[in-house]
Amino acid sequence: MHSSRLIFLACLTSLLALLSVMTSSCGKDPILLDPSVRVDFSADTIWFDTVFTTIGSATQAIRLVNNNPGRILIESVRLERGEDSQFRINVDGIPGPRIDNLEIAEGDSVWLFAEVTVNPQDQSTPFILEEQIMLTVNGFNQYVELIAWGQDAIFHGGPGQIHTLPCDAQWSAEKPHVIYGVVGVGEGCSLTIYPDVQVRIHSGGGIFIDRGYLNVQGELGHEIVFEGDRLEPGYANNPGQWGIQVDTLIETEIGLTQASILGGGIWLYGSPGSIISRAILRNGSIGIQVDTTGSTTTPALTIENTVIHNMSGIGLLAQGASVSGTNNLFYDCAQACAAFTLGGRYRFTHSTFANYWAEGSRSAPSVYINDHYEDFEGQLQIRPLVESQFLNCLMWGNNATLDGFDELIVDLEGDENALLIRNCAVDMDQADGSLWLENTSVDVAPPFVSTLARDFHISSNSSIWNGGGVPADMPLLPWDLDGNARIVGSAPDMGCYERQ
Repeated sequence: MHSSRLIFLACLTSLLALLSVMTSSCGKDPILLDPSVRVDFSADTIWFDTVFTTIGSATQAIRLVNNNPGRILIESVRLERGEDSQFRINVDGIPGPRIDNLEIAEGDSVWLFAEVTVNPQDQSTPFILEEQIMLTVNGFNQYVELIAWGQDAIFHGGPGQIHTLPCDAQWSAEKPHVIYGVVGVGEGCSLTIYPDVQVRIHSGGGIFIDRGYLNVQGELGHEIVFEGDRLEPGYANNPGQWGIQVDTLIETEIGLTQASILGGGIWLYGSPGSIISRAILRNGSIGIQVDTTGSTTTPALTIENTVIHNMSGIGLLAQGASVSGTNNLFYDCAQACAAFTLGGRYRFTHSTFANYWAEGSRSAPSVYINDHYEDFEGQLQIRPLVESQFLNCLMWGNNATLDGFDELIVDLEGDENALLIRNCAVDMDQADGSLWLENTSVDVAPPFVSTLARDFHISSNSSIWNGGGVPADMPLLPWDLDGNARIVGSAPDMGCYERQ
């Protein structure tokens, strides 16, 4: 008896479920079976710009729209090459390579997402990948084109912490070099990068020099470029795409907490003498960071003929370091173009620091110099500047017209005689009595050719833009950033460009 009741209840439950389905089905509009039914696409081609081997691409999406007068059934959405395709698709959360029996109500739509990973190819030039997505409705096939412009590359690093490069590594320009994660150069070792190398860095990645050497040896017209690995057009001018970020656990009052260590895209720690020449760094967070390194005889970093721009943080960050530079252009950073902090030795000639950041407000100056910090107990700690000089430099920006804002801020608690700014043009409202200013204009805006076009050549022939002679112990090259001859006698021009 008991068994019979269970069977009866099971049958009754099944019958009710079937009736529910039938009732629900009857409530829907019938599926259109007309062979003229078509699906409308928000785009008939999905295009991917340069995509690097194994890293993949940005996900692209289109809408599949039912503009027919009734419900339709897409019999299948599939990649023509199926499992062998280098592309991947997903429709409304259902992964491919094939999705069957997809209903779309009248006037409704679904999203189709596509991405691609380029397989390794033994070639150094870009190549085209082509594929089709085929949609079948009532026996009629429609197609969406997939096109990827791929490029092979040499990869360094990987997920996780720092991946140490082979000692005395050398990178040449036969293929782009892609950094995934953080790659390191160990103590006493070096990384040499030769002309024309394109260095593409994945988000959160960079180069960490740990008491080793970095030798970036670009040439005029064959500069070495450091930028992010997202080369779709929408990323061409996006700052903050790369820069070292290492996630770690730290002990706090409430226990272990995950934190991120943020640093420069190129981060020099304890380097006995690195060189960056003829390089371009763009679209990162902090371009170059130099920490507690160098000496009065050999700078931790010698940087010349280099452009750093469009950083979401600081272009050049130095902390208690020794840095020497000439013919450099630092512009457009969300914070400072250059920050020389915690003391150190900084000697720059013929460099332009021009901050015309336009992606929102900016509270930091173009150039910041200080010699102290406050410790954990709130005590002031001075780390003095040593023989620091800026000669024939320009320090200006789009905040120069604001009341109470200086594009050069010098905050010294130690010996002011350790700093000299001579034959420069700077924006500084409260400059009277400054011991470290000599023959320097503080209220005349440099006549740049076009700040809108970011052309920082000087357009005026006035002698006010003549600099002064450079002592033998200061960095100086006989040509400017353009490669034009510089007047190296008594009156070379201020900034990174010599007037022609």
